[in-house]
Amino acid sequence: MNFLATKFKTLLLLALLGGLTFQCEKKEDNQDTVTVAALAAIFSSAGDCTVNAPPRASINTFTTAITANGSGTISQTGTVPVVAHKNAALKLTAKNTTAVAFSGGSAFLIVYQSSSCPLTTSTTSGFTPTSLSASSEFTNSYLLSNSGTITFNTAGDYYIFIYAIPSRGQTANLSYTVTNL
Repeated sequence: MNFLATKFKTLLLLALLGGLTFQCEKKEDNQDTVTVAALAAIFSSAGDCTVNAPPRASINTFTTAITANGSGTISQTGTVPVVAHKNAALKLTAKNTTAVAFSGGSAFLIVYQSSSCPLTTSTTSGFTPTSLSASSEFTNSYLLSNSGTITFNTAGDYYIFIYAIPSRGQTANLSYTVTNL
């Protein structure tokens, strides 16, 4: 009799467990969409231009168009989510001997010869860097340490991408002076 009672209890327990396991529930169809949107917000940044800067993934940044000689300060910067690295881009149509002098901090500079975004492949031709050190941080990048100049020797449309790592004392809020535009 004890054997039958044990079997009955086990069968009842399995029936309850099965009922709870296969219980019908309303599925939220938009839950996947909400999750993807939340992850996108965490891992993407605002900006008006997407930059490919290997070995990092594509980065969204803000551009500042330079249309005349003079000085300015990069005030609108993007931030890479999670790591909080600052970035910005200057857009200009350079003539032969157009120069962009930077001052005010340290950051990585990468030049792209392109007339529009997205920026896919950086270049080391068409310009001469002065007081900038070649860097292996990014493909075709230069390290700006307080001041340096990029002088274009080939006319064309260019973007200068600026990437700063605050934990290294770097900033994308740099001053620049443009001559011979």
